Amino acid sequence: MINCFMGESVSVNLKPCDNILSALARSGFSLTAPCGGRGICRKCRVVLTEGKVNLIKTGEQVKPGDSFCACRAEALSDITVLLPCEENKSPSLAVIPDGRKIRSAGIGIDIGTTTINAELVDLETGESLDFFSALNDQRTFGADVMSRIGAARDGKTKELFLVVNRQVEGMLRFLIDKWGVAQIEQCAVSGNTVMLHLFAGVDPYAMGEAPYTPVFLEERHFSGKELSLSAESVTLLPGFSAFVGADITAGLAFIDVIGKNENALFVDIGTNGEIALWKNSSKQLFCCSTAVGPCFEGAEISCGIGAVPGAINRISFKKTEENLTENAALDYTTIGNEKARGICGAGLIDVMAIMKRLCVIDETGAMDERYAQHGFSVTERIVITQRDVRQFQLAKAAICSGIKILCKTAGMKLSDVDTAYIAGGLGFFINLENAAETGLLPPEITPKTAVCGNTSLKGAVKSLTDRDFLPRCREIISRSTVVDLALDRDFTEEFAENMEF
Repeated sequence: MINCFMGESVSVNLKPCDNILSALARSGFSLTAPCGGRGICRKCRVVLTEGKVNLIKTGEQVKPGDSFCACRAEALSDITVLLPCEENKSPSLAVIPDGRKIRSAGIGIDIGTTTINAELVDLETGESLDFFSALNDQRTFGADVMSRIGAARDGKTKELFLVVNRQVEGMLRFLIDKWGVAQIEQCAVSGNTVMLHLFAGVDPYAMGEAPYTPVFLEERHFSGKELSLSAESVTLLPGFSAFVGADITAGLAFIDVIGKNENALFVDIGTNGEIALWKNSSKQLFCCSTAVGPCFEGAEISCGIGAVPGAINRISFKKTEENLTENAALDYTTIGNEKARGICGAGLIDVMAIMKRLCVIDETGAMDERYAQHGFSVTERIVITQRDVRQFQLAKAAICSGIKILCKTAGMKLSDVDTAYIAGGLGFFINLENAAETGLLPPEITPKTAVCGNTSLKGAVKSLTDRDFLPRCREIISRSTVVDLALDRDFTEEFAENMEF
């Protein structure tokens, strides 16, 4: 048995040969483990306060008071551990007016690889009532979709389903109880294809290798009872392919890409970069996915965290451009104005642009020898390392190259794009000038870029009250061509060029 302290004592039952991370996940405590429990990222650390724990690889016994990776340890007795303080859910965002009765309620949900968001809606008026956000509890199984697929192939599909099902039901119950709603009539769910498979309890293993075949892409309808959810009906929105999912369909339908009469570029920057390009003259949609990795979500970055309270989300110089020096002090803001705990994706973009201006990194991304060993300090404890720079380069090259190849495939130039829409959680805080300076976005499109936030959630919510929404999704899909970047002869060359700053 494990006693966990994170404000209260909770017992967790152990199975024979159980590692502590798995036991915690099974009992509803999902620690961040970007590497999927391989002992590489060292972010699932807990502190032993009582009992006996052995490190699996070395057999070394952990002393009380020491921290250790939960994925690399097993309990030899009943133990007590102190869990890290992970800001896993948003505060209550709405106050219920006195005496207000909601007769008909619906919930839109966006299941992201990193974060799950939910929005409660009055179906009679279309009014948004409340919002709830939490880190995806599946993060214990890895930071990106491929690690989740890998876990499923290892026989953990049921565990992955139970984890997300339990979390979504908790969100539903929280909002039902808070608002005194009798029931949720409709629940609309958006997300990438892998996340929707796992939400439906469907094994995504076939998407882990060529030809990357999903079990379903079409919209799916369930009763709430089928998924053990407190909702009368549940609809999963449709997607394009294994790695261009319903989150993109929902976003494109929400902005009404077909009805805008413009050449529109749509970029969702997350653990998997999903890009779509609408060519207005031929009424065609071209879309692709590109392997960004989880660096913009805080994983694979030494001091990286998600967009949670305490995450540095904006960084700038205190001094004017004319007085820049390599020791120029930095101004930064954090989400929630809390003490800095780490750096999220938007802050990472800003600090890369600053490092470039200060010549801390050269055009190849190599750090000046003065910083190579100890890194570049944002705060006393938050430091950007050479490895962090390389992870950022891989991610930004993937996005920029995907945009350029998609334009080439559509027979368009970047200058032909009328509006570029940036979606995803990163879009809330992104500095577009810094994104262009670092090479994340082509500079030709930044003057015509609109930041539109979580359009996956907005689309799910819109589908609850707009009868034309699902038909619009189907029409967008019918006009689409999915471009496989791996088969494009120019992608490798383009990627190599876009690695540079």
